[in-house]
Amino acid sequence: MIRVAVVEDHQLVRQGIVKLLQGAGDLEVVGEAGDGIQAVSLVNSVHPDVIVLDISMPNLDGLEMLTEIGGIRPKPQIVILSMHADPTMIRQALQAGALGYVVKQSVADELLAAVRAAKNGSIYLSSAISGVIANNFLSESPHSLLDRLSPREREVVKRVVDGYSTREIADSLRTSVKTVEKQRRDAMRKLEVENLVGLVRVSLELGLVVGKSVHTRNLED
Repeated sequence: MIRVAVVEDHQLVRQGIVKLLQGAGDLEVVGEAGDGIQAVSLVNSVHPDVIVLDISMPNLDGLEMLTEIGGIRPKPQIVILSMHADPTMIRQALQAGALGYVVKQSVADELLAAVRAAKNGSIYLSSAISGVIANNFLSESPHSLLDRLSPREREVVKRVVDGYSTREIADSLRTSVKTVEKQRRDAMRKLEVENLVGLVRVSLELGLVVGKSVHTRNLED
């Protein structure tokens, strides 16, 4: 059973989200809060696996709360809710540690999948978001970062983001683990990212990977 807390300042919206989650069968709503300050206290008391978090709230907003709960252990995963697919906000949420970003218009269709993905350590973005991010990035950058990668480095990045272990990537590309590790490091350096979340974000922005849910297994497996 996945333990979920819901943080949403509009009571009727929150009630609808709670009803949706409780009807899923594998999810348990363990607490609710109407603002960020209440939410921090709630998380410390009930220790949810996943927090469904409205990005626009009084007192502490969703992005500020991501910072506040960063030191809580065990650390809950975060699925952000927003009225808008704003590229800057999406980028900030992912950089701050959120694993899901769902636009409220798609809650009924996508929230359950986003919560399950977050519990499993996967990134989930609403179906319309990948295109929004890619279009925003390409409109700002005349030269794609993809041009920096060799064809083999692109293949390695795709497989990393798809959740393959280093050994699995080496076997599929008929090369050594050390070679894959070097290609992954070189690709991350060229893409100017320092961790897997950054690699996933940039891969989505560039259209290198397609899909709403991206698994994030340990790269050293």
